Amino acid sequence: MTNASLDLTFPQQDTESISQTAVAALLDEVVTHPKPGLVDPVDNRGHEDMDVYLFIDSALSMPPYLKQCFQAGVNFNGTELTDLMAQLRPLGIAAERRMFAITNDVNTHKGAIFVLGIMMAACGYAQAQSQIETTSLAAVVATERAMTTGLISKDFAQLDHKKHLTAGELQYLEYGTTGIRGEAEAGFPTVFQHGVPTLLASSGSQQERILTALLAIVANSRDSNLIKRAGTPAIVSQAQAQAQELLHVKQTTGQLDLVALQQMTDQFASQNLSLGGSADLLILTIFVARLAQRL
Repeated sequence: MTNASLDLTFPQQDTESISQTAVAALLDEVVTHPKPGLVDPVDNRGHEDMDVYLFIDSALSMPPYLKQCFQAGVNFNGTELTDLMAQLRPLGIAAERRMFAITNDVNTHKGAIFVLGIMMAACGYAQAQSQIETTSLAAVVATERAMTTGLISKDFAQLDHKKHLTAGELQYLEYGTTGIRGEAEAGFPTVFQHGVPTLLASSGSQQERILTALLAIVANSRDSNLIKRAGTPAIVSQAQAQAQELLHVKQTTGQLDLVALQQMTDQFASQNLSLGGSADLLILTIFVARLAQRL
């Protein structure tokens, strides 16, 4: 993949500081508003079992897991990076259990556990391989892609309609969509081709920059949570068109139309739609920008 965002570098990290950066990204995402189909400090419509306080508690449960994933990457000495991915699986399961215990079985950050765990391990490995005092994002993404090689075929090879399946697994069987696993195996192209470049290039307040990055993600991805809530993949093109229009206004006027964004938020609430998958990619986008000291 060739992309300007992959030219970014970040200083060598210790375990504590990089885990703090990841938690900051989790908190940045939830406090930013208005976000269509997502929880923020003033709106949890569509997610009545969640609020911003629950997300804060959930985010603060993450450091032990994040540190474990980073150290797994630093310490990995094998030649097959899919083995590093395999090491993350039990860590992720334990982190999910911790999250559910804290949130009383509400799924606040299951997707974020997946994407951040992979990226923390990739950062750790790439940093350990670096011979200089900085780590390139290109090396991190190359590591992440090697880690997730064959992920879709491994995870989806034996799916059976008769068994209990996740929303992503059902959508793969019904529509052929690969969801967050497809993003991971491809090196998170929505993040590095759209989310990060938009965030870095965007003007305005931190709130406006993060919201603009979210719109770029929505405009260029197929959110499995959105499809699940709508019951049809046709909803994706509608959401993409709305996001593209808001981005066009931002590009032509230099300002994000917060009134129109609030209208989109109200519409999503009335239709009980969610953009949970986009939120996970936004968290990863913010994490990368913070690592590169660009947010």
